[in-house]
Amino acid sequence: MPLKLEDLNWMEFKELVPEKIDTVILPVGTIEAHGVTNLGTDVSIPVFIGEKIADDLKAILAPPIYYGITRTLYSYPGSLTVSSPVFESYLTEIMFSLADKGFSRILVINGHGGHIDELRDAAMKTHRDKNAKVAVIHWWILCEELTKKFFGETGGHAGLDENAAVLAIDRDLVKKRRYKKDMAYQHKSGVYSLPGPGSIIINKKGEGYPNFDEKKAKAYMNKVVKKIKDDISEIFERWEQMKL
Repeated sequence: MPLKLEDLNWMEFKELVPEKIDTVILPVGTIEAHGVTNLGTDVSIPVFIGEKIADDLKAILAPPIYYGITRTLYSYPGSLTVSSPVFESYLTEIMFSLADKGFSRILVINGHGGHIDELRDAAMKTHRDKNAKVAVIHWWILCEELTKKFFGETGGHAGLDENAAVLAIDRDLVKKRRYKKDMAYQHKSGVYSLPGPGSIIINKKGEGYPNFDEKKAKAYMNKVVKKIKDDISEIFERWEQMKL
């Protein structure tokens, strides 16, 4: 099990950071409608990935940020949001605090597409003002080609990739009996509608619908975790080589 920041007491933290551990993983998501998976899908996945890679990266796992910027799906029951300025300010101050407490490397694992710009700006401020090294991973984007290679199809919001991820994490969070194919809406370039016409959004016609094969889902997530760990390890190694 990874070291979780909230489970340490202050004396243990002092003994570990930064002398023994200088890396922290911060999972970020939002609370939002996701087809037949849990409202916290965008948090569940980054937390799972963080738990799987923390030990190998010699990192402490920080408590996740659950509340993000929900946009087109805000009208759906249970979806929550905060404003862009509030989210960016809150995230930035958390990252500043992590840097202040001795973490020189901050890895943000993001599960939600609605606040990508705010994550970028918060990372830049933290790097500039606190001299911390920051990497932000949007897991589904980084693993897009892996998803296509593994399933032979692209993913989508609450579709093939996210549904498989949650199924691998906890099958009880996926309500297959509630699924109907017509729940999915195909995203169309040049169209922005509020509320979104479906809580499952596919990006390419005929592709990306949820798959409920649990064995395949677990194999997929093993590859996702490995890819993210390998890519982050490469970044960390290059940071060390540059001695910046």
